[in-house]
Amino acid sequence: MERGLLVPLSPNEQTALRRVANGISKPKHLSAASVARLKLLALVEEREGRIRLTPLGATRCQSDT
Repeated sequence: MERGLLVPLSPNEQTALRRVANGISKPKHLSAASVARLKLLALVEEREGRIRLTPLGATRCQSDT
């Protein structure tokens, strides 16, 4: 199983992940530290100036609900 599915997230990281899942994807609207950790865990990626869920991030969001 992927590490990004198992590692506990801080409340700020959980909020950032939910915000990305809900379409808030401009880096200026998200905590830089949270985004950096979510990238490290392969839950989000940055493309064309926006933060997007990876397939693993989408799975994590579904399992956290």
